[in-house]
Amino acid sequence: MSVNQDAGPDQPDQPDPSRWQRIGEWLKREGKFVADNLHPQSAGQPRGRRAALWAGGLIGVVVLAVIGLLISLQFAGRELAATDGAQGALDEEKGYVHASIRPQAIESYEAPWSVFSATSLSQRQVTGIKRGEYTAEVFRDKDPIGAVTFDPLVTTPPNFGQIYFVDLVSDSSSMVTVTDIDAVNIRCRPSTMVARLDIAADGTSAIDAVAFPLQDGEGSANAFISDVNDEKYYGSEYFNHKTIELGGGAEHQTLSVLGVAHVGSYCSWDLLAKFTTDDGEEHRKRLNKQPLTSEGGPAEGPGTQRLSTNSQIMSEWCQRKPDSARCHP
Repeated sequence: MSVNQDAGPDQPDQPDPSRWQRIGEWLKREGKFVADNLHPQSAGQPRGRRAALWAGGLIGVVVLAVIGLLISLQFAGRELAATDGAQGALDEEKGYVHASIRPQAIESYEAPWSVFSATSLSQRQVTGIKRGEYTAEVFRDKDPIGAVTFDPLVTTPPNFGQIYFVDLVSDSSSMVTVTDIDAVNIRCRPSTMVARLDIAADGTSAIDAVAFPLQDGEGSANAFISDVNDEKYYGSEYFNHKTIELGGGAEHQTLSVLGVAHVGSYCSWDLLAKFTTDDGEEHRKRLNKQPLTSEGGPAEGPGTQRLSTNSQIMSEWCQRKPDSARCHP
């Protein structure tokens, strides 16, 4: 005789799951569905294996997020640098500090000074110098190079360079203070000059200017006072004693600038100005668009012509030859 195992109507009903249980079951089902689609490798795996796979996935997501953050920071840095560059261009456009630079003409040099030539002088030219023929007309070169010296110490060997007039201007409506000017990006090579003529003076002639000894340091050179009449500060750093005020409607200011090269050397260089605006912020600006140059003249030794004359003999020549092209009126 068989026994009927079906539940009869008198069997007690199972309790209905609570709302939170239903929500939990739904999240479990949907979570598994999403997990299986996002991470197919975990489908059908034991719970421990699935957890390990998902932990590895989460670590990968974190690593990718960190890499993305680093890339974002790098681009932000580049953007900031570009912004700084744009601000620098804006500063220049606003005219915080800019300069007009022109070389001193050779005919306007005052004694004592020297003239260099890249070609040897003929006997006729040597004779002309001895009788006082005006210097610039003696040289075969179309544009002979004039030079002055800067020797802050009597033991310093001769150093020569060419004078530039630097007109410093600011279009800013507020005050701009130049606190320093340095010679930078200095590059030197042997001079190609072969002849040198020294023009002595009856007395001394002061040049109210700054000089940059280009080869006395490493990488840059400070501005030194080159007014020989300034007994207190001659040969000392210019910006240790002075600043240059620009902007706020002030007139431009002109500096006579001398880059000093050793005998036997030729140098090119740039001028870098440091200045502060009225908000106290410090700026830097290259003043020249093309490199400045300084010729030290021919090296001492065989093959170098060295002559001398004086301003009095040259003056007498100009009195005899008033129509001479380069004689001072």
